[in-house]
Amino acid sequence: MLRTALSAVAATALVASSLLLPAPAHADPAKAESCLDDLISAAVVGNGNRLRAKDVDAAADKEEVVYRVTLYKGMTYLLLGCADGEGVDLDLAVFDDQGELLDQDGSPDAQPFVSVEPPKTGEYVLRVMVHQASAKTDFAVAVAYKN
Repeated sequence: MLRTALSAVAATALVASSLLLPAPAHADPAKAESCLDDLISAAVVGNGNRLRAKDVDAAADKEEVVYRVTLYKGMTYLLLGCADGEGVDLDLAVFDDQGELLDQDGSPDAQPFVSVEPPKTGEYVLRVMVHQASAKTDFAVAVAYKN
């Protein structure tokens, strides 16, 4: 009887400790890139835009990754992102060289986009922020343009 009670306590402790373990990481760069490729096919190629660059990276909840990109006056840029996991909120923001916000996507989804017509040719900052994720998540971003 005592052995059964101890086994029940041990089983309860094991279940309780497993509830405290972190959730498994999303970590699927291929899924993020595939999602982005679908967006590129629909939003970029289908609308006369040209793909300039794309990248895959990863970040945890509330972390951000910063890209520096040269944008040219007279062009319209479409910046796209796609996260690999469900329940992930990925956000994009573009800033000029003075730190002024030009555009941002703050919608609560995993596929943000912004459109920018830079007022002058120069270096701009694309900030990619994992606004909400249960674990580290992979994401892919692309810069497309139209003149």
